[in-house]
Amino acid sequence: MSRILGLIRDRLLGAFFGASLILDAFFVAFALPNMVRNLFGEGALSSAFIPRYTQMRENNPDEADAFAGLVIARLAIVLSSLAAISMAICGGLMLWGTHDKAVLVAILAIAQMPYLVFICISAIMAGVLNARHHFAVPAAAPVILNICMIAAVLLWEDVHILPYAVLCTGFLQLLLHVVALKAVGGVPKTSLKSTEALKEMRSALMPTIIAASVYQLNAFIDAIIAYEFLENATGAVVILYFANRLLQFPLALIAHGVGTAAYPEMSRVAMQGYEQTGGLLKTINRLLLALVIPAGVGLYLVAEPLVRCVYQAGAFGNDSVMRVVAVTQIYAFGLLPMALGKILVRSFHAHLDQRTPMFVAISGVILNLVLNIIFVVYTDLNECGLAIASVVSSLVIMLVYIALLAKRGTHSIFELPSLLLIVIMSAVMGAAVFALMHYWQLDEDASLLMRCLRLLACVVVGCLIYGVCLLSRLKQWRRAIGSTDAAV
Repeated sequence: MSRILGLIRDRLLGAFFGASLILDAFFVAFALPNMVRNLFGEGALSSAFIPRYTQMRENNPDEADAFAGLVIARLAIVLSSLAAISMAICGGLMLWGTHDKAVLVAILAIAQMPYLVFICISAIMAGVLNARHHFAVPAAAPVILNICMIAAVLLWEDVHILPYAVLCTGFLQLLLHVVALKAVGGVPKTSLKSTEALKEMRSALMPTIIAASVYQLNAFIDAIIAYEFLENATGAVVILYFANRLLQFPLALIAHGVGTAAYPEMSRVAMQGYEQTGGLLKTINRLLLALVIPAGVGLYLVAEPLVRCVYQAGAFGNDSVMRVVAVTQIYAFGLLPMALGKILVRSFHAHLDQRTPMFVAISGVILNLVLNIIFVVYTDLNECGLAIASVVSSLVIMLVYIALLAKRGTHSIFELPSLLLIVIMSAVMGAAVFALMHYWQLDEDASLLMRCLRLLACVVVGCLIYGVCLLSRLKQWRRAIGSTDAAV
């Protein structure tokens, strides 16, 4: 629901504001608190917090909840200070700034800064809920952001109102998690008294922040470069954002969903060593690859009808649509390495090893930045060059993680026969979808209904063909791992 509402939200933003400088500025402003949320919240601090909380809860639930309350209290103080400093910087730019683009971002960013306090505390509370085996509320919470932004666009039709919708979202999500925690064991009592567990987590926090946030840092760097340096490509931030949203749809549904559900179990298995982790990764990757590979093929093939159905409306015309299509097809090649990278990095965090992923992440960010500079300076690819850089850096990061895990004893995290079958089935599915699209052509000015029917037909045909092939192998895969429960 969150992802579908997010696409509706993005369609409205594109229709009302187009690929414009003002929408570019909003997305850059929104990227600031959003990146901090990933640095200190969902992507990083949770990666350090969940395995420690889960393992403490196995032995002493009260001690685990006291630890959670301490983390929440300390996090609230740190982030409140960070938000205040950020608002002061934005205020200074608004009063004395001379660079028009920077001032515009500051105007749209200042009201969003308190959002990062609310959303990061909510992320820790979501980790507590996940460790207690309650996943519904954390998964549903992002729906609130989309509802608030949709309402803001429809009621005011003004970009300057959107930051206040973001701020309102943070408070409502925090309130929702508080209510959910009260219903499943209570909200951890906050405290400022330091403990050995907190000191140990704090020493691992910065490596975790860097390691878990490589994709967010790359996306933020891409947005800054597109906003400041692609002078001949107005709306490049919007194009990258809209294409990335289509990438994030399968990435969130599959990689984030599988990773969130599997992470507590990975934390428990990690206590038995890397060899046992390898066995669990093989099971996880079987499911992940069976969903990610056909999703990547499908995203590449139906990029054009998908973008037209989702974004082509109002001020978002055909030229903007084709720019999004090109970037989306590039991102489709990054779906597999990004999804696998998200799973593999968690295996290191489950072993409480934050330094190895940190060095890998730093290398990935540097590689992405170097490639961005090369593509911007020496090519005319514009936003497509930035997308290629992201895909290449993601692929390198994935390969490095696989090599490092192999050195530690997890020599086989894939089943090659199953992987080959998935590739063949995806190719068969892709051929059928390609043939359907080739014989069912539509004009640029075709109605939304016809576009949606064509897209739906491609999705249905692809799912049916791949689903039949997949079901024919399901029993074999279940036998291979010993039981139906393990397969599920």
